[in-house]
Amino acid sequence: MPTILSARRDLFEEGRMNSVIDRIAAAAGWAGSVSPELDWDTVERRLETAFPVDYKQFMSRFPSGLLSDSVAIYNPVQSDDHLSRFVREFNRMLEVVRLSREEFELYEAFPEPGGVIPFASDVAGGSFFWLPRTSDPDEWPVVYQSRDSPDDWTTTDQSMTEVLLELVTSQDESNILRWEITDRSFEPFGVGGEI
Repeated sequence: MPTILSARRDLFEEGRMNSVIDRIAAAAGWAGSVSPELDWDTVERRLETAFPVDYKQFMSRFPSGLLSDSVAIYNPVQSDDHLSRFVREFNRMLEVVRLSREEFELYEAFPEPGGVIPFASDVAGGSFFWLPRTSDPDEWPVVYQSRDSPDDWTTTDQSMTEVLLELVTSQDESNILRWEITDRSFEPFGVGGEI
């Protein structure tokens, strides 16, 4: 049975969104930036899906990297190499959903209608997805699948940036991973997608 986390979802006012991203950067000690080599139209055509605005805004500030020594994020607009790595991870996470669905019948995998769409993974092998309940990507909540128990999904009504802010600022295990996260950092990946 999925666990449900709840929070307010008034993020999509431009000032609030930038404020959340600024708070993630401040909490992680990230003062860097990224110069995307690709545009979102190219990425969305390749993956055959749109992405939420907060994700696009986050990726305009953060390169591919590791947040709080816990969450691996691949920036698909950073470069062709990073898009290729993103696509590999995207397909790997969808395959895990397909395989676990055969046994547990929880969420469909994209591109099935309403199928979860992956965007990040944790260092233990769990995955973060959007749950496209509507045609508007800005209304998609985040769901998380634990590696330890493929039928253990946590469902939120939070956006991607709200989930990341919670992770980088949590003081205990009251976050989507249910981990005590003490590292407050962002470490960009080097060549090949590794730190």
